[in-house]
Amino acid sequence: MALKMSKTVTPEQQKKAIIEEAWLKYYNQVLFEKGMITERERNLMIHKIDARTAKSLSR
Repeated sequence: MALKMSKTVTPEQQKKAIIEEAWLKYYNQVLFEKGMITERERNLMIHKIDARTAKSLSR
């Protein structure tokens, strides 16, 4: 059985992940406001962004 090593997330990695999340959510909202994506698509993307951020912060 292989053991999964837990890697701690540095403050720099946390900062990068949070900034990336903010930009992705900003552009997602802009696309919605301009009518380029539907509310459903916007909400699905928000969930994907949240999952990606949570994954990168839990390493």
